[in-house]
Amino acid sequence: MKPFKFAFITDTHLYPNAQQNYAGGLQQQINSLALYEKLIEQLNDFEPDFVIHGGDIVSGGQSFDMSAEEYVGALNTAKALGERINAPCYYIPGNHDLDPETGSKISYLERFGINGRGSTSFAKENIRFILIDAQEVPEDLTHGYVSTNQLAWIEREMKKAADYEEEIIFFSHQLPFPNVEFQGVGSRIANSAEILEIVAPFEKQILAFFCGHQHLNRVFREQGLLCIVTSGIICYPMMWRQVNVYPDKLEINSVPVDLPDVLAESESVNPDNNLYLSGRPRDQEFSIPRSYSALG
Repeated sequence: MKPFKFAFITDTHLYPNAQQNYAGGLQQQINSLALYEKLIEQLNDFEPDFVIHGGDIVSGGQSFDMSAEEYVGALNTAKALGERINAPCYYIPGNHDLDPETGSKISYLERFGINGRGSTSFAKENIRFILIDAQEVPEDLTHGYVSTNQLAWIEREMKKAADYEEEIIFFSHQLPFPNVEFQGVGSRIANSAEILEIVAPFEKQILAFFCGHQHLNRVFREQGLLCIVTSGIICYPMMWRQVNVYPDKLEINSVPVDLPDVLAESESVNPDNNLYLSGRPRDQEFSIPRSYSALG
């Protein structure tokens, strides 16, 4: 196979013209546009084959003071910014990508959906990338949910990967399943047990699950499945993932957005919590071996 690379970004929480920061200043909505613009510069310097955005593109849904008009404006700005990335960019919705007044994701899907859907898949060099829409809910409920129809689609995609001897990488906004640290339903997809049930037969093909939502870096394994939780761009440590794919492994590096003053402002809010958010070195830089039979 030919080596390639991709970027995973998440939780940009774009809020142009925000009048305040949130979470006591930890989330830098006032600087969200500057963060997004600098992120795009760094993405283009990295020259990925593609980019995947893990959701919460904007600061809609609940928890913020964004009006419906501001929400649509933020989506439009995010769409325009994404067009400045010199690579295809795939998006999945987060709970804050829903309309703050109606809970709808119609406006989101009009700009970021693929054929009117929030989920999609594609294959590259014997890896199938499956992007899950975990916002099949009537409003921002914090937790995610995946419908019966989408579960059936995911199963079909995994069977297709098996037929073509492909490995699999999943992406969702919320955690696909709980672990000891993240037990609460607000952290994950509510019907995670159903996800675990359908993916279990394909465990050896699955390289990893990438997600955001928690605004921190964490890497853990649960029931044999690797989960890579990635920090939000909106708050400390403001990191995104560079993923280099080789025939025998994936190498993952975490890179902060290069706006030191903004990072320092977020970092100063609760210094005692910064290590929890940034994670350990092994949560930031690591490799994933590839051992599936497709590698020959």
